Amino acid sequence: MTKTDRINTVMRYINNRQFFTIHELMTHFNVSRSTIIRDLNTIQELGMPLTATVGRDGGYAVMQNQLLPAVQFNSEELKALFVSFLATLNTQLPYLQNRNTLTEKLVAIASQTQQDDLLTLQELLVFKHTNPANTQLTELTDFAPAMLKTLLNACLTNRQLTIRLAQSANAVWVRHIYNRQDAWYADVWDLENQEFREIAVTDIQNITPLPQDQTVDPKELAATIKAARPMTNITIRLEASAIQQFRQHPHPTAALQFLDPFQQTARLECTLAVDQPQQLNDFVRWFLYLGHTAHLVQAPNPVKIALRQELTAQLDRLT
Repeated sequence: MTKTDRINTVMRYINNRQFFTIHELMTHFNVSRSTIIRDLNTIQELGMPLTATVGRDGGYAVMQNQLLPAVQFNSEELKALFVSFLATLNTQLPYLQNRNTLTEKLVAIASQTQQDDLLTLQELLVFKHTNPANTQLTELTDFAPAMLKTLLNACLTNRQLTIRLAQSANAVWVRHIYNRQDAWYADVWDLENQEFREIAVTDIQNITPLPQDQTVDPKELAATIKAARPMTNITIRLEASAIQQFRQHPHPTAALQFLDPFQQTARLECTLAVDQPQQLNDFVRWFLYLGHTAHLVQAPNPVKIALRQELTAQLDRLT
């Protein structure tokens, strides 16, 4: 870690604490006493006001209601942030407007030379969701469902919600929110029916926090979910090329279990609700996308039937 990086990290560290000591900083950052004292002097010169308390229990504190100096980025950090924004263009991410203003601010704080480098990177890099004819184009598909941001913000306050659909209102606990094949879904635990279900974000009409007297204690909720967890009914063995495909489009709720030190073979275990046609069809298309080095070790009969039907339909189109 360079001196500049360390000082920036120390500033963030002490700004999140009401009180700190020299020894605490020495231990946390693994540096000498003299180094930390020099860093603190530099931090004060940059404008962060510190107060010192002498004595056996003495230490430092940051004066309240004071602003940190502006964050500074070096050229490589600017490039990293800018490229990460480019890579997520046209991927239906929430907070789209905020992401665009962040990009504008990054460019605004860059020097002319850095701006030229960023614009050149924008011309050079073509990601899978980028229009190669116009790398600066934001497609209409970049706009996520209007309710996605509302759902995320609600979950940051309380993940036990009442989600209103066209035909029903459901009290749920939100486990995951994920994107599959350019569509957003909420993986939720239905508090009334005691089961997991998948809700398309586009189907959500309204979201409200669950009233306090109706919320379930987190420990009780975790125990209920653990007891009701369905048995795994899908097992897939993946070889190298299928693993690469999986990394491009991973399963939304299950992780790979690697079977060798070089991560050339893996196993995936998951649960599929075969009585839900949309889930079944999505799984079939996703499994075929993994390619011929993905082997279906275990699956219910409806999955095998759906796979045969899809493959037969594809073959029929070739004749």
